[in-house]
Amino acid sequence: MQEYADIFNARGHLYNEASSSCPRARQRERDAVIDRMALRPGQHVLDAPAGGGYLADGIRRRCGGQVDVTCVEPAERFSQAIGTEHIVVVKPLAQTGLPGGSFDAVASLAGLHHIVDRNSVYREWRRLLKPGGRLVVADVQDGTGTGDFLNGFVDQHTPGGHQGVFFTDGELTQRLKECGFGEVTEDLIDVPWHFTSVENMIRFCRQLFAIESAGADETLAALRETVGVDQPEPDCVVLQWQLRVATANLDT
Repeated sequence: MQEYADIFNARGHLYNEASSSCPRARQRERDAVIDRMALRPGQHVLDAPAGGGYLADGIRRRCGGQVDVTCVEPAERFSQAIGTEHIVVVKPLAQTGLPGGSFDAVASLAGLHHIVDRNSVYREWRRLLKPGGRLVVADVQDGTGTGDFLNGFVDQHTPGGHQGVFFTDGELTQRLKECGFGEVTEDLIDVPWHFTSVENMIRFCRQLFAIESAGADETLAALRETVGVDQPEPDCVVLQWQLRVATANLDT
């Protein structure tokens, strides 16, 4: 399995370009994380791994700039798209070098499945959180259509492949408690991606995942077979994406 930084130094710019081309496609999954954070003005949030700042930008828009976001991103090239309104730290997730007890909340959206040693990351997040702080993690669950598409079709047609270490039911609860977190809740939730046309959906997915050796028709067939595609209206195409979301609190 490739290291996170190697993967996204190679293709993170394509991920950022896709997100810019369809900025609202993944809005449901970003909202799912932000909703669970229950942020208040004056708080300081850690976004890790931050990628190109997709979640951080959503937090800023939701909170009107009243919440500060520090973005930790291991892949320097990926991080270059993060806006200057955020603090950017290019470091490994488990070795941020940031002061302990600095954050009211930590958020992680769809990046941990590229990390094998996640316990060291959880322990670092616990160190960085203030007493009473909150952690929200959203990522791919093993055995879902989302996971089958990524570790199947994407793995076959993307340079370097895709060998995600996906989450099992209850894994986050067990691991986070072992690393010192208190109450944990987790669920598999629907976070459908929305597009204005089938063509836009295919273009977005091929760019986001750097799919090179498969064409549009093959990509569409794989999405339909694994994830599921609906078109409730002529100008609305829905990709039935799913993520496992966990919320954990750090005891005071």
